[in-house]
Amino acid sequence: MSEISQNLRLLCSFKTSISQVARDLGVNRSQLNRYLAGTSTPRTGLMRKICDYFGVELHELMLPQSSFEELIQSRGLDNDSTGRLMRQYVNKIMARNQPRIQNMTGMFWEYYASMSQPGKIIRNMIVFEQNDHYMFYRRLERMGPHNKPCKHHFRYQGAALMTGDRIFMSDYEYSAEVELTQTVLYPDYAMRWTRIHGIKLGVSADSSHIPCAVRVVFERPPHSMRMMSVLRHCGLFDFDSPDIPEHVLAMIDNTHSGPHKFEAYSR
Repeated sequence: MSEISQNLRLLCSFKTSISQVARDLGVNRSQLNRYLAGTSTPRTGLMRKICDYFGVELHELMLPQSSFEELIQSRGLDNDSTGRLMRQYVNKIMARNQPRIQNMTGMFWEYYASMSQPGKIIRNMIVFEQNDHYMFYRRLERMGPHNKPCKHHFRYQGAALMTGDRIFMSDYEYSAEVELTQTVLYPDYAMRWTRIHGIKLGVSADSSHIPCAVRVVFERPPHSMRMMSVLRHCGLFDFDSPDIPEHVLAMIDNTHSGPHKFEAYSR
């Protein structure tokens, strides 16, 4: 039996059952049994997923069994630690990511009515990048007039999940590290993933920090535009600005929601 299979058996012994491990990893029970018996070895992609699930590195999984046992004990992985539970939770959720999420890869402009600058529309740049079945993204926000130099920049990073034909996004601002935002989108398949709309939830960036919900639209910039050019077109705009497309104005109009709940259907 190889070191990998022996060490996998040890890690699985800390779980409720082998069936639970197989479900969490999204593999067949008999396939997992072959890995544990040493008659088969996971491919590289699945090996990374297994390591992330158990909170170990690939080179550690190949240690002699006695050394691996010492490592597990020193890290407390043999206990039901909060960190390990959190990794399991996140991996289980992200394993449900629909393959269509890959259509988000690339750049978008994000439009919505500013939460902290009433009467203004903000246009941000968002860049999506896929890694295995995970979709990560970065949001760059310029809180100033789009046609002037801006000193107030905010940078967010987060992850996106697509399930039930909805895209769920969660991110945090990593300069000050004091703000989280959530976004729920529903793709317009007729637009071939060039335009997506939904609801953004967050707090205003001013001193009040009031929780807000607004309609939001993601739209691809022209293919010919490079990233720096896309970013230079970001910032705050007036509602009557000729730089904001008419269809975007209609889709981010928040005045028609209610009376009992806020719904982000576009007109």
